[in-house]
Amino acid sequence: MKRLAAIFMALSAALVFTSCDLIVENSEEQYDYPVTVGNLVLESAPANIAVMSENIADVIIACGYEGKLAAKGENCTAQALELLPTVGTAEMIDVDEAEDLGIDLIMTDVRPLDETMEQLEKAGINILIIKPASDIESMQKLYSNIASAVVGAYTGRMQAMNVYEEVRSGLEQVKTNIDTENVLSTACYIYDTNGEECLAAHGSDFAEKLFEYAGVTNIAAADDDGIIGIDTLLKSDPETIFCDKGVYDKISGNKDLRSLKALTKGTVYELPSGYLELQGKTCIMTADYIAAKTHANYVPQQAWPESFSEKKEEYKPPFEPKKDIFYTVGETYEPIKAIEERLIGLGYLVGNADETFSEDTAQAITEFQNANGLTVNGIADYDTLKVLLSSKAVSKADAGEVTVEAD
Repeated sequence: MKRLAAIFMALSAALVFTSCDLIVENSEEQYDYPVTVGNLVLESAPANIAVMSENIADVIIACGYEGKLAAKGENCTAQALELLPTVGTAEMIDVDEAEDLGIDLIMTDVRPLDETMEQLEKAGINILIIKPASDIESMQKLYSNIASAVVGAYTGRMQAMNVYEEVRSGLEQVKTNIDTENVLSTACYIYDTNGEECLAAHGSDFAEKLFEYAGVTNIAAADDDGIIGIDTLLKSDPETIFCDKGVYDKISGNKDLRSLKALTKGTVYELPSGYLELQGKTCIMTADYIAAKTHANYVPQQAWPESFSEKKEEYKPPFEPKKDIFYTVGETYEPIKAIEERLIGLGYLVGNADETFSEDTAQAITEFQNANGLTVNGIADYDTLKVLLSSKAVSKADAGEVTVEAD
């Protein structure tokens, strides 16, 4: 019985730090305090709030409450909060600094270390742990919980619903602005790769919801853990790849991935992963960016920060063509493999690249020449290679289906 009681007490304590399942009490009456959010009772409006979560900060800014903040965590980088003093990290809050600043409520989405929790309790500083929403619908409760703690039950609930509707409408507008006649674009978001596997955004990630609003089919949506092999990435061959900072070099440096469509077309974009997790108005901007980079006719609604719009370098040729060197059927040379990889990436050739110029390679060259306004002869000559091994090369998808016999 003692063991069961201990377990029950542990579970009860854990309920204080729930996610978007927090229940705001007193919200039906037209008064603000006292308010109960989860198991935390606030008798009056907090005088000095510290936000330790970038996501909660994004929602607070969306609601226009940033002026009520007195401190922030080190990872809260929003420009609106740049003048606020920092009080450590979410895991290791500087309790002494928080006391000096008169902080009476800390809002975070990560449970601090036990030692920090004990220090906060001793200092009499309330802490409210609100985890991110899992989807667009549960954002409504996320907004209500945050707003109720900051400005009270009735005022918070009313204001939060207005902001939530504004954000949801903004996402819907992104979807509406996409040309529905276009074929749904394929893409993925890669957090990291070890050369054999990639950690990608999957169906349970909030990023998946942003992909949906951006009219993008996520090739990793069905992978529960988001771990996909290089072979899966090659087979899916997404039109566009988004990745975390520093990951582009890992992808482009992998020789097995050189034929990926996104690499050959220069449609790999580094987008800091934090942007895919923010659930204030920033999520509209992120969906807008994804839509603009995956749909040629999409007209952006937002002005993106500089960190959003970094486009990686265009395709780099593996070798420089020479006027007196060309390749034709039956020949076997090392550069032919690079030529075939490029043709595969542009959609003109199917299969694996090798060093032999086959009849299939000649047919692919023929189709490429026709689509790019070149002399059609099925030979990888200087003029053909100058275009093929450049960022100006027109892919088969962009040119349409072409089948022309060589002269």
